[in-house]
Amino acid sequence: LKPGSRNGAVRPHELIAQQGRPALLSRGLGARRMATMATRICEPGGAGMMFPMGGDFEANLHWFPRGIMYAAGMVYFFLGISIVADIFMSSIEQVTSRRRRRLIDGGRGGFRTEKLWNETVATLTLMALGSSAPEIFLAIIDTVKKRFHFGTLGPSTIVGSAAFNLLVIVAVCILVIPSDEVRVISNLPAFYITAAFSMAAYLWMAFIILGVSKDIVEIWEAALTFLLLPVLVYVSWKVDTGALDGVLTRLGIIDADKEEASSASEAGFFCFEKQDLRIAGSPEKQDVEIDVVLRREGGAPPALVGAARCRFRTEAMRAVPGYDYQETEGIIEFAPGEAWQRIQLHLPPKAWRGSDVDFLLILEDAEGGPGFDPDDDGGDESAILTVVLGAHGPRPGLVQKNVDALFGLDALALGGSQWVEQLRNCRYVNGSAEEQQDASPKDWLMHIIAFPWKALFALLPPTCLGGGWLCFVASLLGIALLTAGVSDLAELFGCVLDVPDIITAITFVALGTSMPDLFASISAAKDDPTADASIVNVTGSNSVNVFLGLGVPWTMAAVFWQVQGRTPEWEQMYPEVAARISGAAFVVEGGDLGFSVIAFCFVCMLALLLLHLRRRWLRAELGGPTVAKHASAGALLVFWLGWVAVVGCQVLRFGRPGADASEAAAAFSAAMALSLLVAAGAAFLIRQNRFTDESADVATTKVCAAGGGVIATVGGGDAAAAAAA
Repeated sequence: LKPGSRNGAVRPHELIAQQGRPALLSRGLGARRMATMATRICEPGGAGMMFPMGGDFEANLHWFPRGIMYAAGMVYFFLGISIVADIFMSSIEQVTSRRRRRLIDGGRGGFRTEKLWNETVATLTLMALGSSAPEIFLAIIDTVKKRFHFGTLGPSTIVGSAAFNLLVIVAVCILVIPSDEVRVISNLPAFYITAAFSMAAYLWMAFIILGVSKDIVEIWEAALTFLLLPVLVYVSWKVDTGALDGVLTRLGIIDADKEEASSASEAGFFCFEKQDLRIAGSPEKQDVEIDVVLRREGGAPPALVGAARCRFRTEAMRAVPGYDYQETEGIIEFAPGEAWQRIQLHLPPKAWRGSDVDFLLILEDAEGGPGFDPDDDGGDESAILTVVLGAHGPRPGLVQKNVDALFGLDALALGGSQWVEQLRNCRYVNGSAEEQQDASPKDWLMHIIAFPWKALFALLPPTCLGGGWLCFVASLLGIALLTAGVSDLAELFGCVLDVPDIITAITFVALGTSMPDLFASISAAKDDPTADASIVNVTGSNSVNVFLGLGVPWTMAAVFWQVQGRTPEWEQMYPEVAARISGAAFVVEGGDLGFSVIAFCFVCMLALLLLHLRRRWLRAELGGPTVAKHASAGALLVFWLGWVAVVGCQVLRFGRPGADASEAAAAFSAAMALSLLVAAGAAFLIRQNRFTDESADVATTKVCAAGGGVIATVGGGDAAAAAAA
């Protein structure tokens, strides 16, 4: 304590200055920026986009309670982001679930009902945006808030989040799988492509920061960063369609002698008698029976050994559930000797219908031997019947007819009822009065804490309106608003404790933005029969973080300074750069950020190598024998802790002016050697504790049971390939 100081205490940055050492933030280009730009956000007169809200009174409070207050504020805003992000993902699922009917061979080959969005394109665009939106918005807001000068918080959060996703989330997913079960990546080409693009993204990031245009990001560099996203999407789409199978075969990623699945099945096919069914409109309630047939090619009876079953469900097209038809789902089962079953559909009474509408009845998830005819609508994964409901009743007026054609009166009515329902249900614990009766004290506590966010986001439009796009835009704006608050709170937290932004970003902020992904990945690892949702989504998201999270704001900033030109403030902030170039440019402080990226690339390569060795020796990426499982997860966690420690040492000690270069080189060499030693030890334990052929059979069979299907048991080195198949 220093007598006479504010609140009787010395703040960290004041103590450092009094001891004759520069503050942690005061070095290099950052020091000139602090001297040139406005007052620091935590000092009297400082301001952000949303915080601080207490003015000079808040600025004069003791630094310790302020630090706690800002940390608690970040946690609370992260909770709000996780809630609105769930709504955002629901809107994306609604958008990407829309289907269309396509003619085959001009109508001679019938129709094919397919999704508007290719699954790979949707995953790498909308789905990746949903999981990475906080990091992307943080980078954009950080750049705009600093008047298109470089901000460390956004880019460092992207790198920190990538490290947490690849090292911590994958490690936890490895651990949560029981030791007698495994999860295998089924879409290996997608994994290799996204992993390669992920590595290339961060190597490219290091190149543009530390490469030929040192400390400067030019327009072409930033624009190319953004354009790499459509390149990734295009390559992944071509792989998904099979156009690059020859290349992948030569690279050894897919099997050269892969056999095509036969269109015929000895057990037969689940199918409908026809692919279209038209039902005349009626103001009365209608019950319609649909026949499901089990048949073989040539008319031979199905060769069933035991019971066969499949799931059925309805899916909306232009028809509105609850108004045009009643949603239904269930399971139909065929005993040996049975060739048909019936599904009953219920159509509620409707006074009039201005135009024809349709919905789908879908068979999927076949078990017991039979499959689906690849020549029918739905292909070999499902069977689809399109049910068309005819127009009936009095002719609507012109206005009513046009409104119904543009927006759908029934869809608007459904959206209004769901909107009222979500406003009503937000007051209940776990979302409904029934669920609230079984709520635990922990559920009540979390509900009370999160209620302000639940009440606020209950105002967002439901996903059924506008095909999900209204909710998509509204929830995206909600994420942007909360991310602006996180940006201010993180900057305030680092300012009052005098912690550099890069340290705050790779620890507190990266963990906060990645927590929803952690819980989602744990759930996917337990529930899904494959490891795709746990690992492939991580590598894809890490790529999109760079391409969007840096490509967009850095392109904006580079274009801004190219158009704006030099200003006295810019010249004062960057005198060395001003002496090197003519005009102005977007200047990036690349020292600590570039180091963190290079260090991440090193541990990223080790992590991907461990995953490759797990597939080779354990025949799976997740789960496996206890010792091997803990060795893999432990190594990944050590990599993450070591990366954070090394970056912290660089920022707080070795990156400061006057630091001993030989000491830094020795420390970093020791860290690399230790990482390699940990990787070698983990690889040794994986190899020594790999599955025997018998245990591999048991583990693979359990994976198949979890996926609801049956495949041949697997032994030897082909277990992973068969499990993936």
